[in-house]
Amino acid sequence: MPTVDLNSAIANLVANAVKQELEPFKNVLARVAALVGEAPKHRGPGRPRKAAKAVSFHRVVHPRRPRGSKLKAAVRAAKKLSAGQKVTYKQGRGAFDAKVVGVDAAAGTVVLERAKDGKKVKRPAAKVTAA
Repeated sequence: MPTVDLNSAIANLVANAVKQELEPFKNVLARVAALVGEAPKHRGPGRPRKAAKAVSFHRVVHPRRPRGSKLKAAVRAAKKLSAGQKVTYKQGRGAFDAKVVGVDAAAGTVVLERAKDGKKVKRPAAKVTAA
């Protein structure tokens, strides 16, 4: 007569019962495990991953450099400024007092030295006004 290990039989019964009861909550438990630090074995429902953007090697885009009429306006504004001139410039929600250190008329940018802390910053000339 074979011997039956009562402890392992009870452990198997309990494990199967718990697994059966928690089956409807499998996705929620996987997300909780991901938050705690354990990675789930599969990706649950939710938003799909974004596709990678196509990269064009034919053209290099410089997002901070103005083009066309904006560049012309920036060049005109830069020509009105000179080194040592007191100005104010806008950044974010505030306006700051500064002194012009250098002017790059071709690019339409100005290098400024902030009056408050002496930090040098480069800004478009269109956002700089004479004080």
